[in-house]
Amino acid sequence: MNLRILIFTLILSFGAQAQTKLISKLEGSFSGNQMIGIQLGENMGNLYYGENYEFVETDSSPSPKTLSINYILTSGKIRASKTFWMESGEYTLSGNVNQPESWQLSPAHPFTQIQSDIELADDQNKKSLISSHLDKLVGLRMLNLNKSLFDDEELMILLSQVPSHLADTWEVDEIKTYLSLNTMARAKVGQLAPDFVLESKSGEDFRLKEKRGKYVLLDFSFTGCGGCIKALPELIEVYQKHGNEVEFVTIWNDKSRNIWEEKWKDHKALMTWTNLWDRTSLATRLFEIEIFPSFVLINPSGEVQSIWNGYSKGKLKRKLEKELKGFPE
Repeated sequence: MNLRILIFTLILSFGAQAQTKLISKLEGSFSGNQMIGIQLGENMGNLYYGENYEFVETDSSPSPKTLSINYILTSGKIRASKTFWMESGEYTLSGNVNQPESWQLSPAHPFTQIQSDIELADDQNKKSLISSHLDKLVGLRMLNLNKSLFDDEELMILLSQVPSHLADTWEVDEIKTYLSLNTMARAKVGQLAPDFVLESKSGEDFRLKEKRGKYVLLDFSFTGCGGCIKALPELIEVYQKHGNEVEFVTIWNDKSRNIWEEKWKDHKALMTWTNLWDRTSLATRLFEIEIFPSFVLINPSGEVQSIWNGYSKGKLKRKLEKELKGFPE
């Protein structure tokens, strides 16, 4: 591909008075085995490759927000990444598309420099810089990413210093979940399932231990999971057959409410059983789920009877029916 100017425009709408516009002018030539991944705010993200470099994206999440750009090989390996912070207004992205180190966003948001300073600092200075920026979202973001540098007591003290306008952010909840998980046992087959409370689609809280007395099937998923989509017809089939004796619960491992509620609505509308939002992956980590979809069957006594992951045609149906008959594989 010849040298070209890649122009793509991203328009983010936050209402009539809060619009962010990004005009990107990345120069470069592609050999055909690279692509760019763009994620703005709470969007799920998109890949752009071939000659498809003119696009418009919108995002309704509040500012400040991040623009994440990944340089990806067609093998799926991320060669380089860069994150910029943005507010409302107009921004220009420049540089050579094949040289991520040359990517620049102007005007520069001060949070971008703060994040860079923290990333480049040694551990001791990193802790000091993070502690001095807890009044900003970038400071909380970096605290979450580097929480292993702090002991639990230090984290609790730092959380107490977070100003009220940032107290309900995902980053604060994620750190609280991290602290809770340090004191909670993980799920094991044959033992009582760890309890959790998550928000349901109806807005009510779902508490696992309140479901004792009948079987519960936990289906761990996330918006955009290809294997989960393939499993859905079979999941619907077993729900229609066993829905009276088994409480079906899908747990969505989505970072934002917007993704959970607004993305893939047609797909989710077919799931007429209980749907929960695992905002900080609390339940997902309690059951040590790393592959999606994954399934956990809990017996009427509240014990974990079986855990299995992945999907292949007929596996869910065979597995569940054998478990319900008392003949685990």
